[in-house]
Amino acid sequence: MIGTLTRRIQATCADELSLLRRQMYSLAWQEIREGGVEGAATAMARKPSCVTHGVSVDVVCFAQRATLEDAPLMISVAMHLHPGRRSDEVYWEEADAWAQAVAGHERFRVEARGGLETLDGRVFHYALTEKAPEARAVPLAWPS
Repeated sequence: MIGTLTRRIQATCADELSLLRRQMYSLAWQEIREGGVEGAATAMARKPSCVTHGVSVDVVCFAQRATLEDAPLMISVAMHLHPGRRSDEVYWEEADAWAQAVAGHERFRVEARGGLETLDGRVFHYALTEKAPEARAVPLAWPS
């Protein structure tokens, strides 16, 4: 279900996701190290949920100074309930699909980093990390 929903989000919001990715990568390449800024953020305009009527979605991307524990790129997906909408009626896993849609490329891995309840919904946090290149088997020629 997540894969199908991710593709739906990518098809529906392709131009906005592309712009958000460019902005996010641009932030990551800025001066975010000693003597520079601690971090920076960019956001996508609020969208309606693709699955649950009466829910809005905010996507915010953060670039931060990388440490051993933290990835340099983070994605937060906030799902807001409209008045009258009940929490038990929401497909919260949609946040995973939004994070995957933002990553948008097989070179990157999205890792869930937790979340929290808010007064009107939930916020989910993800780390975006580059996948290690796959090892290739290369035959070695032994000298004769």
